[in-house]
Amino acid sequence: MAFQLFGSCLAGVLLGKWLDAQLQLQRPLWAVLLTVVFMVAALYSLYRQLLRDA
Repeated sequence: MAFQLFGSCLAGVLLGKWLDAQLQLQRPLWAVLLTVVFMVAALYSLYRQLLRDA
């Protein structure tokens, strides 16, 4: 479960940094936004997994 959360956060950061570089943004807007979105999605997925296993 920890690797799933870490992997999704890492994917959000990398994808966001790539988008920020492509759009030539001064601030890491996409990196922050996608990291939060991917983290919330991973937490929701973990929550559903725990409910199913219980």
